[in-house]
Amino acid sequence: MNIKYIIIGNGIAGLSAAREIRKNDKEGTVLMVSKEPYLTYWRIKLTEAISKDLNEDDFLVNKEYWYKENNIEVLLNREVVKIEPESNKIILDDNSNYTYEKLLIATGSYAFVPQVKGTDKEGVFVLRTLDDLRDFQDYLKSCGTISVIGGGLLGIEAAWAISKLGKKVNIVEHSPHLLHRQLDKEIGDKLADRLISEGLNIFLLESSEEIIGENRVSGLRTSEGHLINTDAILFSTGVRPVIDLVKDTHIEYNRGIKVDRTMKTNIDNIYAAGDVVEYNGTVLGLWTVSNEQGKIAGSNMTGKMMEFDSPKLFTNLKIKDIQVFSAGDIKDYDRIYEYIDEENDIHHKLFVKNGKINGVILFGEQKEVNKLRTAVINKQDVEDYLSTGLPFK
Repeated sequence: MNIKYIIIGNGIAGLSAAREIRKNDKEGTVLMVSKEPYLTYWRIKLTEAISKDLNEDDFLVNKEYWYKENNIEVLLNREVVKIEPESNKIILDDNSNYTYEKLLIATGSYAFVPQVKGTDKEGVFVLRTLDDLRDFQDYLKSCGTISVIGGGLLGIEAAWAISKLGKKVNIVEHSPHLLHRQLDKEIGDKLADRLISEGLNIFLLESSEEIIGENRVSGLRTSEGHLINTDAILFSTGVRPVIDLVKDTHIEYNRGIKVDRTMKTNIDNIYAAGDVVEYNGTVLGLWTVSNEQGKIAGSNMTGKMMEFDSPKLFTNLKIKDIQVFSAGDIKDYDRIYEYIDEENDIHHKLFVKNGKINGVILFGEQKEVNKLRTAVINKQDVEDYLSTGLPFK
């Protein structure tokens, strides 16, 4: 069967591409193929949902009728096992095949689990899919203590959600402080102190060495020799692109599938978008980026030119009354300006290079977050900002 546009994967990149295709081409046939059993859902809601009782419909980005109204066919629970670029064909796991005029690879990423002895035991989890969430929630019912491996944004959010269920929670992080890519040590330690005051246990500069237990998790031995008693382990240690489909083709890849600014691969009628993509040597793996890349890919597949600009990344953590924001480059600077209000537990930092605002960290009150994010994006002259903003010193 010949299809004008085929999309492999139905994450947010695939869905945003389908939306853009249908916006620009009302008649061309569109087929999405996904090995998951669900329509596109809000993957970014999985961590916060740990402590909630939500059903499938609560997660769906668009309900089933949207696909029917837009004449977009979706094959769920079906896996593409081979791409044949020379014949413009994909082959599915049931040996059926489809030919395409334009193809988008949006296969996403999988949760990375480091090589740790004992990861095959009952009670070891990742959180990447709705099925992962349901399995984890079910297992938690018989657990008193859970250890989250990874002190990044998702790890912290997951740990907090688990704690809301009345569980004892450990965070194990190999770096010297939490959110080590987004925060400096001083603010990272302040964040840890606040989380500890809320009942979480935090182990820094420690890696997982071995998961203890006969068949089921009962503990974790760390690189520092500590034995942490735990009933379950959740790995939150990053993601890796799903690139197996292109390994036997001429589609170029490195860590991810290589694309240009139009999201096109080295093959003219094949595009890629989302977590599976490597752009300018970088794999970003972020929801907002995937959404944008899918839109750009879909537009270009219909002949309407759009180009991708490297995104202005930022991190925003809100847990109870704990608020942290980070943007820009906090490693490359020649001066730091600070605003501290100890009474209200506020500590803000501007990281300045050659008189320009290069990065920012806000701990506490977020009133100036939009103004400071814009200042970082535009590399605003620090003296100009100081004349109108908070009294940084």
